[in-house]
Amino acid sequence: MNIFYFFFFFITLGVNVLPKDSFYQLLVQSLAEKHSVPPTKFYNLGACKNSSKEILARMEQEFSARSLPGSTPFFVIMCGVVDTMKFTDTPYLSLEESRQNYAQLLAAAQKYGKILAVSPTPVANEEQNSRLAKLIAEQEKICHEKNIPYLNIFPQLHNDAFTADLKDGVHPGEKGNAMIAELIKNPITALCQF
Repeated sequence: MNIFYFFFFFITLGVNVLPKDSFYQLLVQSLAEKHSVPPTKFYNLGACKNSSKEILARMEQEFSARSLPGSTPFFVIMCGVVDTMKFTDTPYLSLEESRQNYAQLLAAAQKYGKILAVSPTPVANEEQNSRLAKLIAEQEKICHEKNIPYLNIFPQLHNDAFTADLKDGVHPGEKGNAMIAELIKNPITALCQF
């Protein structure tokens, strides 16, 4: 049995869209067509306002509560937008804090199964996008060091078609969610060798 664990920040929840239009549901629908459901399982473990710090703090517990003996775990991990947000005069987490959390998060997941790491998505604020670009470069380095595939979807999405669909400057609408799903589905398929 394959079990997919989607550890993302708020974007996995499909904020501002109907559940059927979230990129998570679009991905699950695509993956479900490739194999039997059941026995394959999918877990949406996205949470609002979660940075790499919060995802790391809950990852092991959430995984252990859902893992089954004899199953093959696949982790899809994305974080960074909350890390780089400015709730005060400075970003929520420093680049070094984000880097350390991310390395620990990947190391924890790597103990159990295969990982596809996905870059954060762009936002409507270009100052934050600059911080995201620096964080993405660090994430790519960590993944390279750990021999984990890293899918950088930021450049393809950093355009008017995606950013115009950000209903509140951060969360994509139906079009943006469809774009994310389209960019992620083939790399997940390749990772799992379906």
